[in-house]
Amino acid sequence: MRLLDNGEFVEDLHRTLRSAERRVLVQVMTFDGDASGLTVADLLVDAAQRGVEVRLLVDCFALRYVSDRKATDPEVQAEAAETKAMFARLRAAGVPVTFTQPFGPVLFFGLSRNHKKLYVVDDHAYVGGINISDHNFAWRDFMIRTDDPAIVEALAQDFARTERGDRRSVSGAVLTNRRIEPAFTEIVRSASRSLVLASPYSLDVGIVKLLGQARAPVKTVITAQQNNYRWLRTVEPYIWRRLARSGVELHTYPDFFHARFLLADDDRLLVGSSNFSRHSFRCNQEVCLLITDTEFIAGFKARMLADTASLELAGSAHQSGAGAGWGQFVARFYFHVVIGAARLVAPLSPALARR
Repeated sequence: MRLLDNGEFVEDLHRTLRSAERRVLVQVMTFDGDASGLTVADLLVDAAQRGVEVRLLVDCFALRYVSDRKATDPEVQAEAAETKAMFARLRAAGVPVTFTQPFGPVLFFGLSRNHKKLYVVDDHAYVGGINISDHNFAWRDFMIRTDDPAIVEALAQDFARTERGDRRSVSGAVLTNRRIEPAFTEIVRSASRSLVLASPYSLDVGIVKLLGQARAPVKTVITAQQNNYRWLRTVEPYIWRRLARSGVELHTYPDFFHARFLLADDDRLLVGSSNFSRHSFRCNQEVCLLITDTEFIAGFKARMLADTASLELAGSAHQSGAGAGWGQFVARFYFHVVIGAARLVAPLSPALARR
């Protein structure tokens, strides 16, 4: 098992795609037709032309958003057109391209995404948070490469289930969908020495409450200095204050990160596509890997915590009065109303697009 940062992952993925002999299974939420995406697409086409079985799963998000902007935005329309042309070229080369989780009428299923990121190439696999695009390849993130036959086969089987539209959840070293939240909760509650939770997005009040109840004496949350979802920025001061009052240390990275992980007592590590939020657990389809190899975890910790620093709770983080009240209202409305409604709708959404 190996930890790969963005640059290492891209280099390793390119190399293994060039040498693939039997199968290539790729599932991502986004696959943009930019320089990074077109390079990977060319490698997939080359593999298919060599007789390798190549299959691709992409969430419908990739058809509506390019470079995290609406495809109708004039600044990305050319890239959006190139993205659609790229998928057409892949299909023409014999690569089955399946789109997951359609948005439905009036975006009714918009908050229910297939958020998985996994890659299987012959007898090894990658799990983590990296999609295929220039910006995803540039953000601070990581993938775990594994050659463990049982894990690789479990990921390949999950890919096949998703491709069939089967939402079944699985547990074990590989955890998917509804099995992730119970595992996450158990890890948090049973930690006796330390907890480190990293997520690039604002935590919801449910997770904040869970962390506050955790008995581990040392608790750390690594969060972004500024959320890239503007409307969630209003809740951050409220969330940060609640975490601080619960004895949680707030840390951040010096640059924008997309990495997420839960580390407990230096002997359990949960990684994968999940943002570790109630929204992610209850509305999305996700895949995670539970690692208990303490030697690997020690190396992971040394690399991933090397340059974190305390998050200064200044300015907006100490806002009071109307601003604080508004942040609390938005945080609770999001958790109880928006996530609650999305959770009810999620089981009704089609797993696959009719394309």
